[in-house]
Amino acid sequence: MSLSINLGKLAAGLSFPRLPEIRVTIPNPFASTTSTSNAVQASPDLQRRLQEYLENRPVEESFFIDNGLLRAVPKKKVTYNRKRQRQLKPTLKQLPYLHHLNRCPSCGHTKRANTLCMHCVLQIKNLWKQDSKGESEIVEQVLDPVDKKVLYPGKKQTEYEKELEKKEYVLRRSRSLPLSRK
Repeated sequence: MSLSINLGKLAAGLSFPRLPEIRVTIPNPFASTTSTSNAVQASPDLQRRLQEYLENRPVEESFFIDNGLLRAVPKKKVTYNRKRQRQLKPTLKQLPYLHHLNRCPSCGHTKRANTLCMHCVLQIKNLWKQDSKGESEIVEQVLDPVDKKVLYPGKKQTEYEKELEKKEYVLRRSRSLPLSRK
């Protein structure tokens, strides 16, 4: 038994070297050890003709011919019309047309009939979020006039950030006593 892969010329004119045949005999562990071989022995003439054929068989010209690799690639771009026909034909994968669309009476955006307008829903959601936060007023007296910073609405400092502003972690030299000259 031989296993060989014939790699011939590629489509670009390149060629692979022919791989050698691999001959491996695998013993059958389930075969009975008492009987030698149940296989039918071929005639010597048949064995000789098979050996000649295997030695003199023609090398395939191309690896890609007749093995389906080139045939599996689309040759041309699918047109928009064909693609839409495939998407909209009556199957389970069909993209349904939406015929029940109309305009929102309050904002004018397009929405599905008998549903809420998502634009209006987002506006209401943002309003509720602002009301639940409660707008806190910025007290100017708390801010240091040297290090005025822009406070964004809704931003609150954590305890860790407040401790960092105090800069107590910085080691400072103790000041020497003033020297008085007489």
